Amino acid sequence: RNRQTPRARAQTHMRSALCVAHASSALDARGAGTSRAQKCVSLARLSRHEQRRRAAPAHERTSVRARAAVQAPPNVKSDKYAPLPAVPIENVHWVDDLEGLQRATAAVRAQTAGVNVSDNVRLPPCVGLDAEWRPGDNTPVALLQVATRDEVFLIDLLATAPRGCAPEVIEATDELLKAILWEEKLYKLGFSFGYDVKRMKASYSHLSVWDETCKNLVDVKQLAYAASPNKMSLRCGLAVLTRQVIGCMLDKKEQCSDWAKRPLTASQRAYAAADGYSLCLIFDKCLTMIKEDDDVLRILTEVVEAGEPLRGLPRKVKKVRVLKQKERAKAAKRGGQGKPCQFARETALEEANADILSALESVGKVVGGRKGAIELLAGEQDIRHKNDGRNVHAWANAMAVFVSVGKPQTRGPTTFWERDGEIYMKWDGKAGGALDEDIARLRRSKSSEVTKPVDGEGDVAGDSALLFIRRPPGQYMFCGRLENVGQSSSDKDVAVCRLVDAESVRTSDTYFQLIGCRLSGSVP
Repeated sequence: RNRQTPRARAQTHMRSALCVAHASSALDARGAGTSRAQKCVSLARLSRHEQRRRAAPAHERTSVRARAAVQAPPNVKSDKYAPLPAVPIENVHWVDDLEGLQRATAAVRAQTAGVNVSDNVRLPPCVGLDAEWRPGDNTPVALLQVATRDEVFLIDLLATAPRGCAPEVIEATDELLKAILWEEKLYKLGFSFGYDVKRMKASYSHLSVWDETCKNLVDVKQLAYAASPNKMSLRCGLAVLTRQVIGCMLDKKEQCSDWAKRPLTASQRAYAAADGYSLCLIFDKCLTMIKEDDDVLRILTEVVEAGEPLRGLPRKVKKVRVLKQKERAKAAKRGGQGKPCQFARETALEEANADILSALESVGKVVGGRKGAIELLAGEQDIRHKNDGRNVHAWANAMAVFVSVGKPQTRGPTTFWERDGEIYMKWDGKAGGALDEDIARLRRSKSSEVTKPVDGEGDVAGDSALLFIRRPPGQYMFCGRLENVGQSSSDKDVAVCRLVDAESVRTSDTYFQLIGCRLSGSVP
């Protein structure tokens, strides 16, 4: 008001006086008079701009937020990068039977037929690989994407890989995986695909393809780091890498959807095809970044040997990890035995999740005592456990069963027998100090080889059970997973289980001393 002219100031006082007069007269009215007074007072407080806006026709009224939305600049990221072109529908093949597996195997083998890698180093034979599963710790791999430069095969592993499938279908699945993973002339492209291989091995351990390791596996993130002149960051996802290398946006909305449900939606199929095909595009683009042809094979060899980027982290990341490890060691040393600060960083065993997939690589190996078993299943976690006298360790997602056997001629609480090439175990939990809840939990145990869902709903995953066995005073051997197959008819405290990873256990040096010499040909 101080900046207004005298005439304008007088007009402002007059408008305020009129509004107050209307308000006071409205207070004397009955019924709706109160709301009228409030409306007059609020109108007196409105700005001139707002009063003009309210006086305008309804179709011309626009709020400040609406005008800001109209005038807002477009999304720079979405405008700068075009979406990744979709793979044509006719080039995406759904594989869930014997004929489809044979067709996919022929397409993979055609990539290396009569091809010499040194003749065309810029376009070596390659396939993009990715795997999908329903979110969860104990869910099997449901889908495998195999992408060439021309077409994409979506392998329904729930229909072609479980033990219950026809033998010829399982054999065809094995042949397809061998044609992909064992071929030395074929570059296998993945994005942290090593974990996917572990998950497939845990889901379908009966396949013979796992007898040999994967050859020429190229992590595209590691390749982009080695090929780019400005050294792209290794700490990024596939969508960011696709945008940085080929300049396209990769839609990841379906990444955490239910991949065990059948049939897959059109959006899921499009996502699965694009996820595998983008690896081939990134691979070809990275090879064009390398200036000299002589350096292509050398860089590819270095990337294959380096493996996943965790083994090739920048120095700063490594330095931070080393410093954190030293700080944790100092904190534990200052705390002393039994003091709170020593256990501030530790997790109780009952609340921690066992790293089952990583532990399965040590099936058939001696791990030491119970402390060694905890270190095997803990991974990078710091675990706190107090021995309570039971012969089990109850993790949050699994239970570890510890069995001690005596001389072969003595009859103990645990019995082993063999039938149709499978090894079975009858375990008396009460004889080893197990509780009723431990026995009940073992009876709910399943391996990760869950059969395909019925009517679109997956089987309910039970608790995983892991077996450690020794002959006192020796050390425990890790025997892999247990799967409950029934209950003893004579004793409710006895559980009957199958050794899921028996094939790997048989290759151990201590197998015959612990299990082989105790096998009986008939069910006890």
